[in-house]
Amino acid sequence: MGIGGQAAAMVAWLGVFFAFSAADVLDEVTRQQPGRAMRFSTGVFDPESNNDAYFLSPGQRKTFARLEGPGEIRHIWFTVSGEFRWTRSIVLRIYWDDSDVPSVETPLGDFFAAGNGMRANVSTVPLEVTSYGRALNSYWHMPFRRSARVELTNEGKALAGVYCQIDWMKFDALPDSTLYFHARYKQECPRMPFEPYVIFEGQGQGQYVGTVFSSQSALAHWAGEADDLYFIDGEEQPSLVGTGTEDWLTDAWNTRVFTNANAGVTIKEPNGVDCRFTAYRWHLQAPVTFHKSLRVEYERRSFITVTDPATGKDIEMPFKYRPDFLSSVAIWYQKGVAEPFCAFPPVQDRLNPEIIVSTRERTERLPCSDDMKRDGHAERVMHGLWYMGLRNDKVSAWVDLPFTIKDEGQYSLSAFPILFRNCGIWKVTLLGPGVEIVLDPELDLFDTSLALKEHSPENIEFGTRTEKKLGIVRLVPGKYRMRFTCIGSNPLSTTGEFGRRGYNLGLNFISLRKLPWDHMDQWLKKYLVKERAIVAERDATARRTVDALAAAVAAFHRERGAYPARLDDLLTTRGQNGKPFFDATRIPVDPWRQPYQYACPGRYRPESFDLYSMRGDSTDPSHWITSWTADDLRIPGAIEGEALRVIGGSEGASAHPQVVWTRSIPPTSGGTVLFIDFARRGGTMALALPESVKPGRYRVTLHLLKSWDYADVQWSIDGKRLGEPAPGHSPEIVRTVVDAGEITLGDGPHTLQAEALDADPTMHRFCAGLDAVVLEAVE
Repeated sequence: MGIGGQAAAMVAWLGVFFAFSAADVLDEVTRQQPGRAMRFSTGVFDPESNNDAYFLSPGQRKTFARLEGPGEIRHIWFTVSGEFRWTRSIVLRIYWDDSDVPSVETPLGDFFAAGNGMRANVSTVPLEVTSYGRALNSYWHMPFRRSARVELTNEGKALAGVYCQIDWMKFDALPDSTLYFHARYKQECPRMPFEPYVIFEGQGQGQYVGTVFSSQSALAHWAGEADDLYFIDGEEQPSLVGTGTEDWLTDAWNTRVFTNANAGVTIKEPNGVDCRFTAYRWHLQAPVTFHKSLRVEYERRSFITVTDPATGKDIEMPFKYRPDFLSSVAIWYQKGVAEPFCAFPPVQDRLNPEIIVSTRERTERLPCSDDMKRDGHAERVMHGLWYMGLRNDKVSAWVDLPFTIKDEGQYSLSAFPILFRNCGIWKVTLLGPGVEIVLDPELDLFDTSLALKEHSPENIEFGTRTEKKLGIVRLVPGKYRMRFTCIGSNPLSTTGEFGRRGYNLGLNFISLRKLPWDHMDQWLKKYLVKERAIVAERDATARRTVDALAAAVAAFHRERGAYPARLDDLLTTRGQNGKPFFDATRIPVDPWRQPYQYACPGRYRPESFDLYSMRGDSTDPSHWITSWTADDLRIPGAIEGEALRVIGGSEGASAHPQVVWTRSIPPTSGGTVLFIDFARRGGTMALALPESVKPGRYRVTLHLLKSWDYADVQWSIDGKRLGEPAPGHSPEIVRTVVDAGEITLGDGPHTLQAEALDADPTMHRFCAGLDAVVLEAVE
């Protein structure tokens, strides 16, 4: 191929490379594409054999495919038979161009959007997963120049059979601008308070295209208020800031299971301890581009609930640090092969220690009532393609699954039954050393999902695979039994080959997962001590910096007769001593990684400047660390509006003191105003000024509020108008200071009067807010 032909081929190839959506792909296939279709497969062309899988022994690491480039992987398909948690114990690694560093290193299930060793169906642009999470398809485009090597490692305890196909295109050349595909798994359980979870931290040039995010809740309550943050090219403040977990996932108001083209929640259990959760978010339409570096963080903060063992009551706290077990897969494209930004954790850290009590090997040995008939059944739904069926015609029939606990701790108990149209309702009881706990008084195993298309027709033939969580119990070493006792049948349950009354039971196994945390009430006490210490340290640091910067601003004003326009002027301007007013290389950010706020003239102190740290909360000025005190904000000689006595008003008009919500406005004098509701246009209100007001000439200043339902008001004293009507409407609550001119007052008493003249045409109320009146004597 000549140079012109290669260039044309590369241009066409680029169009295919960025064809993420179905519409783009359909458009591309109408024109001849460069390259040759290739495939790696674990099968071989052998018409007389069905031996199409590779088998991995425990601990075995095997190269599946070696591809010679230039080329691009377009599709990878896996299906696996192995131990129950193979989605976390089998590791996928992909290497580009003979590198010793894997560009893809992740548990197989997490890469395909199912975390915590669980399985889920997924339907999204770059991933498609079906067959109860067992048919794994990736459509991520993965280019390589010289070679690609795809490896799987079985870090589990049982033999794994893996079927695999890799469809790829072989090219003559790739463009110089080609970016390499990367995917890296990370996890963390738990960190110190205020430490975010870092999803990705990379160096170089590239674009971030997606996250698979999983969690396992250590505490009860809603865990979804944390924001996603993106720090691009070394910035101290993130360019991209989210508004909450479910918003990051393009959903709203809590989370529920869904799978869409660009985002989805594949796993979501009810909020509470051991709530397991997996979601994905792609950035295909707007990749997060970076030229030097990128850091992606997750806040780790939301609501928490801990039960106090002394009282048995729940302790709820808003927006606190959560010590949940978090894990993620960061997915990005980058120039060259990136070095790992985190160590890959061993399998014992990726999975909860778990006891699996299978029925397969114990069918004839399980203790049960005399009238139970036990059969093993092969099928395509349950783990190991097998389950134990119990034929039963009688209420009160029972079967026990014995197990032994060696390590004391908190265990999350689950049963893995098969739902079927002739199964009954069963009570589940835990029996052991000093323990008899009803885990579920009526576990209904009738299959209510018969109409779901994703289960049909397998559920009609075999039933529906499910997990029934039975609760969290503290277990001590000893021998236990989980007893299933028939208590009845669902009215819809049918008769069939297993008995006559719909009382049957299909059971694959039970699971006891030991949780990685314990005594969370004690953890909370320690956490609150640490939190107070961290907050105190941050406050002290912010206070020292605010005081130092305020002193530098005051010195600047003394020497130069004006305040600096911005804080950086303190670094670039030298004082009389020849040194900068603030001797540092830069103005620091505060301990909450936000810039110190500076305004001149100030919003809070219009006569000088404002300088403060928002302490991580831009909406609540009452918490800020400021260069002023409450006394600095008092209005000298002010007559507080809320202290004025109502002496008259038009029909329906009323007035009362109101505490002001200060999050959107500088604090009022005293934090309270007099709220006046005129009831209608033309309404009036009369207020008695203090008897201490003496005769004389005064300059009058009105400190008022403006809001969305406030009217334009004409103010007057003793019938003498105070300037023009004061506008009252504003889309948000703001303070305003009105210079009402001068007025001569005779002997008292004196009356301050207000009349509602007009309101914004979109509003139906006529209100006003009076903060204070200042009467300044004129010499």
